[in-house]
Amino acid sequence: MTSENTNLQKLRPSQKEGMESIIATTRTSPDLVLVRDVYSTLHQQGAVLNATTLYTTYLEKLDASACPAGQSGSSGHEIPVIHLLYFLSLGSELYPFAPALLKLCSFIDQLDPDAKDKLGMTLVLSLEAIDAKTERQAVFQKIVALVHSFIMIRIANVDSPVPLTLLCDDGIMAAVTFLELLNDINNENDYVSFEEFYNDAIKEAISMKEDYPRWKSSSGFSFFNYPFLLDSHAKGDILKIENMITMRHELQDSFFRAMFIGVNSPYLHLEVRRDHVVRDSVAQLTSKTAHDLKKQLRVSFVGEEGIDDGGIQKEFFQMVVKEIFNPNHGMFQYDTESRLCWFSKEYITDPGVIEEYHLLGRLLGLAIYNSNTLEIPFPTALFKKLLHTPVTLEDLLELDPALGRGLQNLLAYDNADFQELYDWTFQIQYDGPTGTRQTHDLKTHGASIQLTRENRSEFVQLYVDFIFNKAVATAFQSFSDGVYSVVDRDSLVFFRAEEFQQLVVGCPDLDFKALEENAKYDGWEDGSVIVNQFWEIVHAMDLEDQKKLLFFTTGSDRAPVGGLGNLSFVIARNGPDCDRLPTSHTCYNILLLNEYASKEKLEERLRKAISFAHCGFFLL
Repeated sequence: MTSENTNLQKLRPSQKEGMESIIATTRTSPDLVLVRDVYSTLHQQGAVLNATTLYTTYLEKLDASACPAGQSGSSGHEIPVIHLLYFLSLGSELYPFAPALLKLCSFIDQLDPDAKDKLGMTLVLSLEAIDAKTERQAVFQKIVALVHSFIMIRIANVDSPVPLTLLCDDGIMAAVTFLELLNDINNENDYVSFEEFYNDAIKEAISMKEDYPRWKSSSGFSFFNYPFLLDSHAKGDILKIENMITMRHELQDSFFRAMFIGVNSPYLHLEVRRDHVVRDSVAQLTSKTAHDLKKQLRVSFVGEEGIDDGGIQKEFFQMVVKEIFNPNHGMFQYDTESRLCWFSKEYITDPGVIEEYHLLGRLLGLAIYNSNTLEIPFPTALFKKLLHTPVTLEDLLELDPALGRGLQNLLAYDNADFQELYDWTFQIQYDGPTGTRQTHDLKTHGASIQLTRENRSEFVQLYVDFIFNKAVATAFQSFSDGVYSVVDRDSLVFFRAEEFQQLVVGCPDLDFKALEENAKYDGWEDGSVIVNQFWEIVHAMDLEDQKKLLFFTTGSDRAPVGGLGNLSFVIARNGPDCDRLPTSHTCYNILLLNEYASKEKLEERLRKAISFAHCGFFLL
């Protein structure tokens, strides 16, 4: 006899009948507020677990395949499934209800695609019936959190090696496929942040070594097929694996080619002058083959000694970005309010200029391929376009806030004087690359098409399309081709635009507490006097000095994807007290400190050292 039947038998007949009557009222009603009230009533009676048993028993009587593919109408399962799901999410503890959730996830997993679509639509209708937007979001968030908690419990209770057990656990696999349905619903309705779908338990439990080959060969279940579960740091690790495998193949091929055709460098080597860094880079990249671009990058500066183990190329890319986005360069236009850049709005026909955009794309591709972060002032729209994700008015608000707000006001304005206030046509004016005013018809004969309430949405849509697509089509396509001449397009299928942006740009938020918690020590003990003094000084610095310290030690003033807590940061002992300034190995993110006699001396020496951060001095 199951524990569920035992629970039911413990109820007096009157209790059971009353409970069944209460639950029956929710089986055919899409009202989630009613479900919440029923839960509250049962909770006061101490009968929630027994009610869950009744819900589950009712669900078991339903056939998961009761709604054949292509059949219209309801199979009858949608409302009770959603109600049981929400019912379970209202509890403060999941353990007692885990068996019910397992049955629920398994039931959903067995539904055919059409039935799952109907379930999703019914859930959306149930949520939209809730008046308050914040309450709708809270209900959906509870449901997502419920499934996450269930997965965490299943992973925590495994007895055999984790990677194997995860693949063999039907409950986890069913819960993951259900989360996929919830994620699809969220992508359409934006109830919660996409970050709510990250699952740390899965991230920690899966084995890259085991899961990656299954994903690449499409053989069996792989968590990589559900990228919404993995945060940007985990996805960055997957991309690094992809790139390292490609680099290794090119390294092996270069050795074989050298045996038959003579000397062949195993690296992509760029030798540049500091005062002509972009010009030299572009000139050398022009002659590189597709195979050359897939090799590991090595950079050297003319007249300077040094082996590039990562630190020199960090500095190289910082210099490249600084020069490329100089307004005098003329390839990008700068918005003073957002402090972001976009491609110059002009129809480019000059082959030389088109090739420049292609080579700049190659430089960005090389930075991504070799795991360098770049402080490039591009909006999220760039990364959306690289991933073929549609851009919206929200993206225009980020790039050009003044124009974006103006178009928002246009869509919202409904006063009687609309036509008088917005006496516009479908012909717009914009600033060209030289600052001259130019015109463009958003539609054929746009100058003769009057803007009205009825066509204003189309006007805004065409305006956004012009800014992000039509006005920059040639330049962006050349730039995009340059990026993907280095980066494998298929390796970015994991990423959302926001995650891709964080991978390239790094994390703008600098949490030095997280850096301290993650720091390693060589020659020092954690908690020693000099270490404590160092962190006291760092936490007292303003943001600009903290950025200088970060650049001085790592070659970049940005946090890697996932934040400073994911940065390998080492503080090494460099000898007894002396007057030497601190130094660093930027290739390995190592800061070398002497055992200075006082905190005041440590601070004075450290601040002086980081003031040289952008000079290439003291960087070893």
